[in-house]
Amino acid sequence: MSKHKSKEEKPREEKLKDKRKRAAPTIFENVVEQATERWDQLVHNPQFAAALATALEQPMNLANRVQELVGASLRAMSLPTRDDYKKLSRQLDAIAGQLEDLGARLDELTERLPAAAPKPRAANSGTTPRKASRSRKPTQPPSDSDSEAI
Repeated sequence: MSKHKSKEEKPREEKLKDKRKRAAPTIFENVVEQATERWDQLVHNPQFAAALATALEQPMNLANRVQELVGASLRAMSLPTRDDYKKLSRQLDAIAGQLEDLGARLDELTERLPAAAPKPRAANSGTTPRKASRSRKPTQPPSDSDSEAI
């Protein structure tokens, strides 16, 4: 027996490969067709739709309940909750909008009345006395030289 196949065997093997290639797509097509029909029946089944709705609703309910419990725990510890942060964020957005409006109105008024605007004064021109600062200066502890003088 030689390692090489005879000339008669090659055409026979090629015929078998061709036959397998032709048979495989038809089997696959049958499987796909049957699976598609089954899924179509399943999707249009009211019991399946109800079961799917329940299966999807339960995790959402659980997540909402966990969020409620976490919020209650945070409030019990006097810590801000997600809702508190959302409320604060909305308030900050509103304040930012009001500041933008005020800035725009101020710019508009400044453009309308350039002559009525006060002229800038020179810094420390000496014409007006400065008001005393109301803030206290920090007291410094006596130094060693001060204690020797006493």
